[in-house]
Amino acid sequence: MEQIERSKQKNTSRYFLWYSLLFIVTIVLIYGYFVVSGTSFIWESDGFTQHYLLFKDYVGMWQEFLQHPSAGFQNWDWTIGLGADVIISYGYYVVGDPFVYLGLLFPPSMMEFAFHFLIILRIYCIGLAFIFYARKMGVQGSGLLAGAFVYTFAHYVTLNATRHPFFLMPMLFLPLMCLGVEKILRNESALLFAAVVFISATSNFYFFYKLTVLIFIYAIFRYFELGKSIKQLGQYFWKTLSYYLIGVCMSAVVLFPVIWGFLQSSREPGEFGSGMKLYPLQYYVSLFANVFISESYLWTVLGFAGIVMLVIPLMFVRRKIFGAIPFMLSLFFVMLLFPIFGSIMNGFSGPYNRWTFVIPLLLGIAVARFYQRRFEWTKKDRKAMVVGVVFFGIIAFIPQIIVGFSLARTLPLVAALIVLGAITLAAKVRENEKWSPTWNKVASAVILLSIIGNVVYNAQEYYYPFGQNKMAALLPYGTADAQYEQVFDGVEEQIPPVSEEDIFRIGLTAKDNHIRNHMIYLERMGMTSYLSITNGSVAQFSRQLEIGSFQLIQPVRNGLDDRRIANHLLGVQYIVTAVKNEQYLPYGYEVVYRSEGENGHLVAETEQAYPFAYANSVVMDNAEFELLNPVEKEEYLAEGFTADASELELDRLTSFEGELATKKVEYTIRSEDKEKVTIEDEQVVVQDSDGKLLIEIEDVAEIQNTEVYVQLEGLDFEPKSNQTFKRENTGFNTTVTFNGRNKIIHQSDKLSFSSYIHRKKMLFNLGYQTGEDSNTLTLQFEKLGTYDLKNITIYALPIDENYDEKVAEKRENQLNVTVFENEYIAGSITQEKDTVLVTSIPYSIGWSATVNGEEVEPVKVNYGFIGIPLEAGESQVEFIYQTPFLKLGMTVSVIGFVLYGFEWLRWRKKKRM
Repeated sequence: MEQIERSKQKNTSRYFLWYSLLFIVTIVLIYGYFVVSGTSFIWESDGFTQHYLLFKDYVGMWQEFLQHPSAGFQNWDWTIGLGADVIISYGYYVVGDPFVYLGLLFPPSMMEFAFHFLIILRIYCIGLAFIFYARKMGVQGSGLLAGAFVYTFAHYVTLNATRHPFFLMPMLFLPLMCLGVEKILRNESALLFAAVVFISATSNFYFFYKLTVLIFIYAIFRYFELGKSIKQLGQYFWKTLSYYLIGVCMSAVVLFPVIWGFLQSSREPGEFGSGMKLYPLQYYVSLFANVFISESYLWTVLGFAGIVMLVIPLMFVRRKIFGAIPFMLSLFFVMLLFPIFGSIMNGFSGPYNRWTFVIPLLLGIAVARFYQRRFEWTKKDRKAMVVGVVFFGIIAFIPQIIVGFSLARTLPLVAALIVLGAITLAAKVRENEKWSPTWNKVASAVILLSIIGNVVYNAQEYYYPFGQNKMAALLPYGTADAQYEQVFDGVEEQIPPVSEEDIFRIGLTAKDNHIRNHMIYLERMGMTSYLSITNGSVAQFSRQLEIGSFQLIQPVRNGLDDRRIANHLLGVQYIVTAVKNEQYLPYGYEVVYRSEGENGHLVAETEQAYPFAYANSVVMDNAEFELLNPVEKEEYLAEGFTADASELELDRLTSFEGELATKKVEYTIRSEDKEKVTIEDEQVVVQDSDGKLLIEIEDVAEIQNTEVYVQLEGLDFEPKSNQTFKRENTGFNTTVTFNGRNKIIHQSDKLSFSSYIHRKKMLFNLGYQTGEDSNTLTLQFEKLGTYDLKNITIYALPIDENYDEKVAEKRENQLNVTVFENEYIAGSITQEKDTVLVTSIPYSIGWSATVNGEEVEPVKVNYGFIGIPLEAGESQVEFIYQTPFLKLGMTVSVIGFVLYGFEWLRWRKKKRM
């Protein structure tokens, strides 16, 4: 027995070695051209603004902590948007990813190399995980290799290697989780299952949810496939659940804060299934057309090797060999047909099938079993394979009849025919009794190489210029850091650093859409962030003011649409932008520095930015505030603050009794060319994208020395039919232009993944107007179709002659900050009456406060920020931050590890018996 076991281990080691060698060859064939052309894996969109930047920043935090452990690990970072929790903000990306921590092995100068190396390492480990799982499923020999390459290089991997590298992790966890279930069902140790649950729950809660649903489906099918009694189902269920919960408990130190952050974030579920009972026709066409090519639609990512054409029909003919796989695939196919399942799998939000990574796992096991019996298939079996080739061949050639020849659609068919030919030829040779070990090796090599060649070509066709050329959207290697550093042409260096005496933020203009998380790299306090989880309270502030640039995952962006008072409120003392955007600077911001050159940048400064924290006694209840129009709301915030009457004793403060100066302006509207665009009966019909509506202000005196706003209400859009099976995109841009300023607000497509909100209203800030220029605005809708438009309102906000005095009053009543750190702020203030300390600290229950040593419950002011009630007299104020639910998570994690250790000791004891 020992000799047999040693032989098995030696044989397995040999195939691990073969996998490693073939993996290196495959990686070189796919990504070698990246090296030759100097192309990185960093996608110019999310890869640049999120994945690499957050990886570099987070690893840097840990390196700093390891060098100076006494300072503690940083929980709050003022450079993330307006300031945000590190674990909550980064938890979706890097905090729980075990590969990220390998970045600590590299010096800071090699972070870009580490980022790329770890992506390749993730892909390698995906194949290893598959092999471990496949061995448990009875696959041996080179069948392990065949299945591993089908799984490891499915399009889900090649897509996400350069788009969303952390999306690779569920493909690593899923086979290991399935392996854990197999051990439980075979009455072996459940420790692996608990360990994988722990790592996956820590890594990314979003994919952990999907993995949980998928592993439940898998366990049910496998339970009955193994012939288990229905009477034992409860026993196995509770065993699996108990170890699942142990894994969840171990992950609680990260999982609890991240889930809390998600539940309090700016995201919203939207309409279930995006209001669809069926997908658009284009989706169903793509579902079949994309099975073997590197394309996707609504995150239904397939793109398999051509050998799958032979395996799919065979699974239903030889069900004893393939077990529950065809039934699971059938269930998943049905789930792909209806938006309800996509929505459920996406956390009950949009119907996007990001769970399709389970399909290549099942197909990989099926291919492994197919390859393992490659010389045993009968004539009947080969006929089933022919049916598969014919069926998928027809699907491959129909698009080519319409749009022309496509090698990408043809090559998987050729690869399948090569495999079928090798199997058929081997059968003929065997029938003629001319079979030999050489024939075996040659035929096996041909099949395996056809698989590898197919996945290599699929990836090349996706990346390379001769195909879809996705490389064009990737940054040149070695340029990412320089692009961060030079995003403002270095002009931000002219701005002094933040200190206790001068706490401020750096703002942008409405034309700086490309600036997202850059302030993190520059280590500056700014406003903009671009993250999956952002502060929901800050989003409420933006929505109350109807900030035109608002997006769900970017609630404060593009300079708050250049809203002057809103920028002042958030302490924006400086604005950096391109010189060409100077006209978009809010009123009162004066240019203090310009860089030279055609693409130069500038720094503008104002003396009217509000202090970081100041005392104010003028209050308005939220319910009353919400009755104001959005321009009046902003105007009021220069006078006082808002709060919920249930959280604050308003009678101890001064209710706002002043008058707001915002006024409505009369206008007329007409079409510039009725053949291009018409407006009638609250509808705008656009026949030509150049069509414009002209809005003429009747009395120019009404807008002299004012800030002008245009509000559209009751917006809805029905696109003009394109007369094809392709779904018409429902997204559109609306542009309003006035005296050299043009403002664009984007309505995202209903099926856009993370940015869709239905904008029934749009508010355009057209800036300061002297009243001496044109009185005509233009309104333009980009897309052809019909727009419901119930109302257009023009607001004018006069420049307050006493505004400087109001700012001065706030400075006289500001908190004298003596300590300003990431998680700790201290200062003093003296007041003659009861007030509220109004801050621009984003509201979070993680912030606690003390006044004169006594704990005070913070209140939410201005919908998104921290306020502290103060009594008359001198107050010593301290703010302390701790990640919400971190302590509870630590406690639960310790309990989880103790339980896991106890189970491990029990397993060791049982093993020795």
